[in-house]
Amino acid sequence: MPKIVNEREKELVLEAIYQNTIELIKEKGLRNVTVDDITHRANMAKGSFYKYYPSKEECLYEVIKRSEREGFVRAESVIALSKPSKELLIKLLHEVYIADDSMALYITPKEIDALMRKLPAEFSEREDKKSEDFFERALCALGVQKSSLNLGVLAHLMDSLAFIASSKDGRAGSEESKIALGRIISTIADYFIGALEKERITE
Repeated sequence: MPKIVNEREKELVLEAIYQNTIELIKEKGLRNVTVDDITHRANMAKGSFYKYYPSKEECLYEVIKRSEREGFVRAESVIALSKPSKELLIKLLHEVYIADDSMALYITPKEIDALMRKLPAEFSEREDKKSEDFFERALCALGVQKSSLNLGVLAHLMDSLAFIASSKDGRAGSEESKIALGRIISTIADYFIGALEKERITE
C-alpha cells in the first residue's frame, strides 16, 4: 500500500527540492541540472520526484518563479518603508540582479527562453500574466504611472542588465562587468526618477 503523505510532509519535501535545486543551478548551471541531481541532493527516490512535478522543466520553472516572487516581496517591503529615490532604486536593482544570492547571476535570458519552449503552452500564458502583474505592482509601489514610461526603452535596459549580470564576467564579478552593471543600474534609476518628476510637473 503506498505511503500517504500529509500536507506537512509534502511541504518539507517541496522545500527540500526547492533549496537543493537552487544550489544545483548555482553550481552546475540551469541546463546541466538533472532529476538525478535533484533527487540525490534532496535524499529522495527518483520515482517520488514525479509525484510532485511531472517533469524536470516544470520543477525548474516553479523553483525559479518562487525565487523571483520572494525577491519581489522583499523589494516591495523595502519600497513601502522609504520614499522612492535614485539611491533606493539603485539598492533594489543591486539586490535583485547582482547580490551574491541573486538567481539573475546564474540564469541567462536565453536559458529561460529555452526552458519555456520545453513547457506546455499554458506556461507561456502564465509567465506573461505574472510578468505583467509584477510590473504593475512595482510601478504602483514606486508611484509611477505606466503612461509616463516608454516600455520598449525600459525593456531593453532591463534585458541589458540581465544579460550582463548572468554572463561569465558578471558572475565572476570582473571589474568591467561591475562598471557596466553600475552604469546600467544608474540609468534605469534615472529613468524612473525622471518619470516621477514628469508626473509631479504635470499634476
